[in-house]
Amino acid sequence: MADTYRSYAELAAAKTRGVDYLISSRAVADARGSHIAIHGGGIEPPTTQLADYCAATSGSSYYSFQGVMSSGNSALHITATRFDEPTVFQIQRGVEWTVSWHGASGSDQLTYIGGLDTELGEEIRNRLTAAGFLVAPSVPTEIDGDDPLNITNRNRTGRGVQLELSRGLRESFYAGGDLTLASIAIAENRTDAFYTYATAVINAVAATWPESRPPTPTSIQPVAGPETAASTAGYPGTGSVQMRMPFQLDAMGRVAVLTDSDHMMVQRARAVVATVPGEYVGEPAFGSDISSALFRPSDPIAPMIITDAVRTAMTRWEPDTVVTAITPVVHDDQEGIVDVEVDVAQANTPAVEADHIETVSVLPGGRVVGGSL
Repeated sequence: MADTYRSYAELAAAKTRGVDYLISSRAVADARGSHIAIHGGGIEPPTTQLADYCAATSGSSYYSFQGVMSSGNSALHITATRFDEPTVFQIQRGVEWTVSWHGASGSDQLTYIGGLDTELGEEIRNRLTAAGFLVAPSVPTEIDGDDPLNITNRNRTGRGVQLELSRGLRESFYAGGDLTLASIAIAENRTDAFYTYATAVINAVAATWPESRPPTPTSIQPVAGPETAASTAGYPGTGSVQMRMPFQLDAMGRVAVLTDSDHMMVQRARAVVATVPGEYVGEPAFGSDISSALFRPSDPIAPMIITDAVRTAMTRWEPDTVVTAITPVVHDDQEGIVDVEVDVAQANTPAVEADHIETVSVLPGGRVVGGSL
C-alpha cells in the first residue's frame, strides 16, 4: 500500500505532534551505534519498545517515531528510503552501526534480516537461530534494506541492519498477543520471548561492534586532603557522601547523609522523576516533564508520554545510571495521580540488571509519596 505522506513535512502539516504522533530520541555521548524504530507506536508495534529496551540496556543511542492515534496509525507510515524527520539524522550522524526495527506481515514467527551491514546481519542471524528463533533464508526486495538512502544505512559507515519481524513473532512478545498501544506500554505484559530476542540482538552487536567507551564510575571519590576530611569527618566509610533528601538530622544532630553508592543512585533517580521542570530554582530545566499526562487517565498514550519523558530526563541528568525499565501506572479513578516505577542499575555493573526498584507517586501540587531508602 502506498504511503499517505511522502515526507515528514507533509505528515507534520496534516497531523499534530503530541496528539497523533510522538518523537522520542536519546543521543548517547560516545555511543558507537543506534537502535531506531521509525514505524513505532501503533504503526508497527512493538518496535519502539524493542529499540528502546535494546538501546537503554546496551548504552546506545535511540530514536523512534510513534503513531499514537486511536486507530489508523498505518497512515503515518513513511517508507525508510524517504523517512526524513530531522531528529533521526542527528542520531545517525553520530554513530557507526544501526539496527532499525520494523514489523512485517505474516502469522508465522519469522525474522527477515536486511541492510548493508552484512557482517552484523549475519551475527544477528546466528544469535537468533541459536536462541530458537526462525530467520528467513532470503528477504523480499521491498524490505531488504539495501538502498543507501534507507535510514538504517545513513550513519557514518553507510551501512546498517534492518530487522523485519513478522506479526506472529511480534505477538509472541506480549501476553495474549496483545499489541494495542495500551498493552505494549506496560513492561509487565512482555513475555520471556521479548527479552530473549532482544538479548540475542544486543549480544550480536557487542560481538561485531565492541564498544570503545570505558565503564563510567557512578560517583566521584574524594581525594584525601583537608577538604575531604572536613566534608566526611565523623561519617562512616571513607568514600563520597550525599545529603539525605528530604533534609534531616541524624541521631547525633549532624546533617543526615548517605554513604552507600546504591542508595545515592536511588535517591537521585527519585529526584529526577519527582521534580517538575521549573521547580528547582538552581536548575530550572531539571526534572521530568510528565505533567501533560497526569490528567489523561483514559488516554492510552499517557503511559508512553510518561515513559519517554522519564527516560529522556534520566539520560540527561543521570547519565551514569542505566534505566532498564519504566512502568507508569495511570489511575483511571484518580485523575492527576501517576505511579512511576523505575528500575535502575549502576552503569559499571558487570550485568545490566535492576538491583533497586524505586516507586514514586506524583500528586498534583508537588507532594511526593512512596519510595524509601
